[in-house]
Amino acid sequence: MSVKKIISGYVYYNHWANQTLTEWLKTLDNNFLTKETRSSFPTIDFTLQHMKNAQNFWLSITREIERPDETIKINLTHEVVHELLDSSQQMIDVFTAYTEEELQQPVQSDNMTRNRYEFILHMINHNSYHRGQIVTMARGFGVVNNIPETDYEAFLWAKKNS
Repeated sequence: MSVKKIISGYVYYNHWANQTLTEWLKTLDNNFLTKETRSSFPTIDFTLQHMKNAQNFWLSITREIERPDETIKINLTHEVVHELLDSSQQMIDVFTAYTEEELQQPVQSDNMTRNRYEFILHMINHNSYHRGQIVTMARGFGVVNNIPETDYEAFLWAKKNS
């Protein structure tokens, strides 16, 4: 199997998982999104912002363009969700257009050089990690209903059944 096919599948998965998670978050009481808890980031909102900012950072690295200036947005979770999904769609648009050779090309970050596809896989894995944290944070607040499954297998089943 080609790297291009793997990357294409995973960027679609990342977008689907971000959509699935954020659609569920929209159904929760808004207070849960800004309620503090002990985690890598103090709130679900800040975790989403970190996901968006990191995704945009790695998107700029892999595209070899200027890095965006990401600022923290207070009480603008819905705007952050929109930007996260826009960035996920951008990943689809950009990364599925790369050739096999372009995906294999070395790309420089601040402190290392890796093949472009390695940074792309890192981006997706990073988001998976934080999506799991968000679910755990919500469970800690007592949320038990309609918790989405956002792992890769759930994506494959959804894709197969649609």
